[in-house]
Amino acid sequence: MKTSTLTGLALLGIGAAVAGCGAPSSDASADPTTPTTLEIERPTATIDDVFDVNGVGFRLHCTGQGDTTVLLLAGWDAGGDGAWSAVQPALAEHARVCTYDRPGTGTSDAPSTDQTFESQATDLHALLEAAGEPGKYVVVGHSFGGAEAVTFASQYRDEAEGLMLLDASPPTWPTIACTVPAWEPLCTVMHDPMSDPERLEVFPAFDAVAAITSLGDLPMTVMTAAHRTAPELTNGELERLDAAWADGVERWAALSTASTVVTVQDTGHQIQLEQPALVIDQVGKLLP
Repeated sequence: MKTSTLTGLALLGIGAAVAGCGAPSSDASADPTTPTTLEIERPTATIDDVFDVNGVGFRLHCTGQGDTTVLLLAGWDAGGDGAWSAVQPALAEHARVCTYDRPGTGTSDAPSTDQTFESQATDLHALLEAAGEPGKYVVVGHSFGGAEAVTFASQYRDEAEGLMLLDASPPTWPTIACTVPAWEPLCTVMHDPMSDPERLEVFPAFDAVAAITSLGDLPMTVMTAAHRTAPELTNGELERLDAAWADGVERWAALSTASTVVTVQDTGHQIQLEQPALVIDQVGKLLP
């Protein structure tokens, strides 16, 4: 596992690490009787539409083109496009990029049943199939979306090209959050899926993702803010949260033998909005 530290003063672009776009060329002189490998037709048109997955309408937005699709998974109760507005256009210059609204968020339908990260990952894969958006995928998950990203990469390992966890909530975070008196309303919502538009069963969902112990040698970046910030919390509460988050970062990084931890200074939880150039650069490094 490698580690590095980035500051908010760095000015980074995607650079040469990002693969170029375009369809593979063919040899017109090839013998037509020679067996050839069937190429997957990569989509190029912009998609902004609702697709049916098991009777639930999911809003999917995809743009750009390339040999790999970057999946940007937003945090809890966050619609897809707004969470990624600072990074999606730049990434779409070099790759296919897709965001979606989970059930109960954005313009997707309300979920018909309680959700877990496993059900979300399964629905996302079915959505991509319905829309004609094949892998391979670089999966980027922010906050709670990190657990969904890990689950997706675990379930569809042969389609995962890389994984980036962007200040991703560790499996222990809901339990730690419920020890903070100021966050009692949040804890109440997490214990009752029906009170949340996503109907996410938070505690069972994180228990299930905690049971994922290995992603093999999947290229993986764990990007985290250097410090937690929450003005409503005491210093002791912040220290406890920081310690839990640091343990979580180590746990995430241990999932892959090809992981890198990147600690970002001068940022809060919304790194993709506050330090988009850093995020763009690190996603680019995961593209083939």
